[in-house]
Amino acid sequence: MLASALSTVTDASSQAAQKEKKKNTLTQEDFLNLFVTQMRYQNPLEPIDNNQMATQMVQFGSLEALNSMNKILGNIADYQASMNNLQGVGLIGKKVEAVGNGLSIENGKVSEGYYQLSKSGKATIQIYDAQGRLVRTIEAGSKDGSKQKLVWDGKNQQGVTQPNGVYFFQVTALDEKGQSIPVTSSLIDTVKSVSFENGIVYLNLGSRRITLSDILSIQS
Repeated sequence: MLASALSTVTDASSQAAQKEKKKNTLTQEDFLNLFVTQMRYQNPLEPIDNNQMATQMVQFGSLEALNSMNKILGNIADYQASMNNLQGVGLIGKKVEAVGNGLSIENGKVSEGYYQLSKSGKATIQIYDAQGRLVRTIEAGSKDGSKQKLVWDGKNQQGVTQPNGVYFFQVTALDEKGQSIPVTSSLIDTVKSVSFENGIVYLNLGSRRITLSDILSIQS
C-alpha cells in the first residue's frame, strides 16, 4: 500500500523533482505528505488497519520529537560555545595554572613550574629550549609526594643567563630501589591572548597554548 502511494507521489512530482536538489533525508513535511497520500489512495476494499495507522503515527511522532531534540541540542551547543568564548576572553591578563611542562623567560624572569612525585624519591630536572636542546640539568635531591615548585634561575649549565623565549622542563625520579617514579607537572603563566579554531578556544600563554580543559586553577 505504501509503495503504491510513493509511486503516485513520484509520478505527480517528477517535473518538480528535476528542478530541486536531491534530498538525502526524509523531513517531517515529507513524512506527512506521504501519510496523507497513502490515505488518499488506499484501496477502499482493503483499508489500512488501525494497528498499521497507529504505527505510522508513532513514527511520525518520533520524527517530530527527534527534529525538536536536534534543534534544542543545537541551541545548547551554540550557547555553550558562546559561553566558552566569553570565558576565554575573560581570562586575558590573568594567571592560570594548567597541565603541562612549559616555561618562559620574559624580561629575565622565569615563569612558574611545578611537579609532583607519586611517592618519595630522588628527582632530577632537565631544562630544554624551544629547539629541544638541553640547557640545564638540576639535581633536585630527595622529594616527597607533595607538590614541588621548580627552582631555576634562568641560567644554563655554564651559568650564562638565557634569552627571553619558550622553554620546557622534564622531571625524572627514582625510588630507593632505583625504580622509576611517575611524575606529573604543571605550569603557571599569564594568558596573553585568545584564539578560536574549529570551535575550540585556545589560550595563548607565554610558554605554550592550552585549552580551557587544561586549566587546573585561576590564580589572579
